[in-house]
Amino acid sequence: MAALTPEETATCQGYMKNNASPFMYASDNVVSRVASDFVKQVYKKDEIIIEQGKAQKNMFIMHSGVAERTRVDGSGSSKVIEQFGMKDTAITVGALHFLRNDKAYGNLKCVTDECIAFSLSSDKFRKSLEVPEVSENVVYSLQRQIRQTSNILRRTPLNRQVQTSQQSPIVATSVAATFESFYRSALNAYINAHLTGTPVTKLFPDMHVQVPMRVLYINGTKGTRAWLGENVDPTKYENPNFVGTAVLLAPGLIMTPISSVLEAANAGHRNPMPLHTRWTCGIMSRSVREIIFAIGLNQASDYMEERVPSFIESGVSRNMIGSLTAGTLAGYFSHVPHNLSALKLMEPNKSYTQLFKEYAKVNEDRVPKNWSAGSRTLAAQAIGILAPRAVTTRTVQIVGTFVILNGIIFCLRDVSPF
Repeated sequence: MAALTPEETATCQGYMKNNASPFMYASDNVVSRVASDFVKQVYKKDEIIIEQGKAQKNMFIMHSGVAERTRVDGSGSSKVIEQFGMKDTAITVGALHFLRNDKAYGNLKCVTDECIAFSLSSDKFRKSLEVPEVSENVVYSLQRQIRQTSNILRRTPLNRQVQTSQQSPIVATSVAATFESFYRSALNAYINAHLTGTPVTKLFPDMHVQVPMRVLYINGTKGTRAWLGENVDPTKYENPNFVGTAVLLAPGLIMTPISSVLEAANAGHRNPMPLHTRWTCGIMSRSVREIIFAIGLNQASDYMEERVPSFIESGVSRNMIGSLTAGTLAGYFSHVPHNLSALKLMEPNKSYTQLFKEYAKVNEDRVPKNWSAGSRTLAAQAIGILAPRAVTTRTVQIVGTFVILNGIIFCLRDVSPF
């Protein structure tokens, strides 16, 4: 056992801030003060650092070498819990047991030629806690980690994410949908151009139809979820998971007709049918897309936001990260249903099977030419599903849509004074 050199003390302070539970959120002054009480201990191969069941009088921060942690269970068999060292050097051991010399949870043994650990005794630690600044910082650090753990334990399943009407105000949602309708229309024009191989015609066609329909559609998607959240409690039913899943799927299905009118407004140059009948073309695959979209905009965005690390405390930032993540997933998984619905809308006389074959065939130039015809066809179809053309554009569209809608609603609801 030896006192730490100035260089080792500085290293120890970094370890404490990054890995030691009592000090991760402590001030630099407190970390520096406590680090001066650490000592260096050197262990040889197979030497026991901590013995299971014995009073633990020190906490350790592994500095070099590899130590293996094992635990003997009630049957007498021993199993390896984890290894500390190499890439995981600086892991803290014993910080939750040493204050009052609780019994050690498991054994810790050096398994390399040499292990070096920085050690703090319970006596020195208790002495430090007599200083109010130290004790306050240690308690605060542990509180922050308890809060993080509690957030993890409280994470809500996707089909139990609930929203109320107070969380989806009509005015804020309408403002958000108005801005988003122009963004969406422009991206749709590019996606359709990718699909058909024709140049972009209009970025903002029939906006006198698109804007009010988009406002109605987004309010409907958000409002339906809010109504269901307030009026349907899955826990009151015999099969709560089934009911929760039905609530999850309902907004997308209910809003499919309105979405169909919006899509039809973008396809008048390819489909001569009047708008009041054109909207039905491609409705089957569009309903799948709408389910994915609604889940992403509603529950998945909240689900992802709930899982943003707690050190990101800004509500706007958490909202944006949740929307970005959910938008990326929804954009990818809704791409093929979206493409098929768009193709069916533009070429209503063709079957879905025929449209998919034509849609996938353009991917054959991405398949090695020395493959057999059958293999090239299967590979092209697989690519059409797993890595389709324009998937980036579609995903960017959905990500932007989620960020614009959820972000504006959040800001107008929770940040703006009105």
